Amino acid sequence: MINQPKRLFDLLDAIGSFLRPLVWSIGLSLFTGTLCLVFAYVIVWPAYKNPIARMYTSKLGYSTVIRKTRGAFPVDVATVDRREIIGKFIGEGLTQSEPVQVPMIAMAAIKSVNAVEGQRVRAGDVIVELDRSKIELKIASAKSALETALAELERVKLGTVNVLQQERPDMQALLAKSASAKTEIAKQLLEMYDKLRKANIVTEQDLLNSRLNAINAEFIEKETSLAAEMARNGRQSSIHIAESAIEEAQLVVKFRENEYEDYTSRSPADGIVERVLVHAGEYNQDPGRPAVLIASGLWFECYLDQTALGRVQVGDDVEVRLAAYQDHLFHGSITHVRPLVNFSLGGPETNRPIRPLGTGSPEWPSTFSVRIQLESDGYLIVPGLTGYATVLQRRTVLTLPQGTVSAVSGNRGIVYVVGGDGQSFEPRNVITGVTDGRWVEVREGLEEGEVVISDGYQVLQPKDRIAIGALTAQTQQDQRGSRTVSESLQSVDR
Repeated sequence: MINQPKRLFDLLDAIGSFLRPLVWSIGLSLFTGTLCLVFAYVIVWPAYKNPIARMYTSKLGYSTVIRKTRGAFPVDVATVDRREIIGKFIGEGLTQSEPVQVPMIAMAAIKSVNAVEGQRVRAGDVIVELDRSKIELKIASAKSALETALAELERVKLGTVNVLQQERPDMQALLAKSASAKTEIAKQLLEMYDKLRKANIVTEQDLLNSRLNAINAEFIEKETSLAAEMARNGRQSSIHIAESAIEEAQLVVKFRENEYEDYTSRSPADGIVERVLVHAGEYNQDPGRPAVLIASGLWFECYLDQTALGRVQVGDDVEVRLAAYQDHLFHGSITHVRPLVNFSLGGPETNRPIRPLGTGSPEWPSTFSVRIQLESDGYLIVPGLTGYATVLQRRTVLTLPQGTVSAVSGNRGIVYVVGGDGQSFEPRNVITGVTDGRWVEVREGLEEGEVVISDGYQVLQPKDRIAIGALTAQTQQDQRGSRTVSESLQSVDR
């Protein structure tokens, strides 16, 4: 009994003597094994389950194992909801104005030029004055002709003999009445001579003379009656001619007075005098020749990429930074969209490509322009200032998280819609709109409340089953307090 503890101690001492040289090897093996387990858990296992890793889709990858075991692929989902997003389109441009010419209409000497380059003018301001001496004489002559026409009308009404001798109906009426009386007397004398001839009191010659006088009297009566009728009709025509002459003279006076205004050139619009093309003392011999060029109006002409065509609209808010005032942010809105795409770099048209594509083929800058009305905020803004604009589109629209839409080409893409059972899915074509970097607008293809796969769709095949893991982080943050995914699926199923 006394030797048993000693034997046990000797056994332990022998075991210790055996293991003591191996302690470092055993510790190193345990450390290496632990390190391998940590590496596999931290790096290999996540990569094995990562859908975008090459290991995931290999023959022994995670996707192959799931399909072999008829399991479900874990996916994250997002719900189609309405949100206010701010889309942005950026383009370069410059401030521009409309060139307006101030023409000189009349042919006359230039009396004075009341404008210098850089001067601000308003609509109606007198810019150029021409010599009016000749037009004043023409106006006086026209007024004199009008007075003559008025006097001529009065003379026609009076029937004076200076010009209208045959158009005196009153005088012709008296002559006709006198001729009618003479004819009646001549007829009575003829009857008397006829009776006297039958009584052989007068000779045959006296009877014939009486008949001749009666015929002459009747002829004169008809002649004077016809002349009286012609005088009446002619007088009305002459009055009409005289009145027309007055109207024509009045029109000439009005024309000359209007022509008088052409000797003063006024600014047709507000603006800044850009160029003065004439000087006092010169003679204008070309009607319509421009005298002054005015830069009217002021806006920022922005050139946007063709992908924004159909998306930006009149009324969209815009932020503009000008090179002349880099520390100030100007605000404005789009007033006009020019839907014509050309090869432009934001200014004059280019004749060369701006950068090569990956294939080595040239890429041409294809842009269209929009007109932006700026708020000057008290700063001096003149035509020709360069800068860039950011078009802001505030929209309350159907949205999905950025990255949910795959195979995007232009504004078309594909999303994977979760079925009503929560385990199936179907690809669907959609048309997207603006994006703010976090959310993308869905214009066509989806209804509000539908659930789509936001992550994990990259390795799915048509007959795979899915297992919904969670909403995306962005959707969770945005939808706190809203309905759950299961509620969305139930509403879609109904």
